[in-house]
Amino acid sequence: MIWYVLIMFFTGFLLGRFIKSEWIKKYKIIMILTMLLLFSLGLEIGANDELFEQIDTIFLYGSLIALFGSFGSFFVGYILEKAGKAGTKK
Repeated sequence: MIWYVLIMFFTGFLLGRFIKSEWIKKYKIIMILTMLLLFSLGLEIGANDELFEQIDTIFLYGSLIALFGSFGSFFVGYILEKAGKAGTKK
């Protein structure tokens, strides 16, 4: 399955690299395709009873990952900013 995803990604990358794509921006095709992808993902999750029973656990772990990832990024960025300012104050 991952090979199909990678093949589609690189096919799109190469097509976008060599073909003019002004029509994509004009018709907002990316937004439409993203909405279709999210809709199909919601259908797949809703139809999977086993996954739907574990949705509270998935929500908890997803929230914790997002929370700690955000705080970690802020903390490291803050430290790097302070270190950069301290190095330029000579």
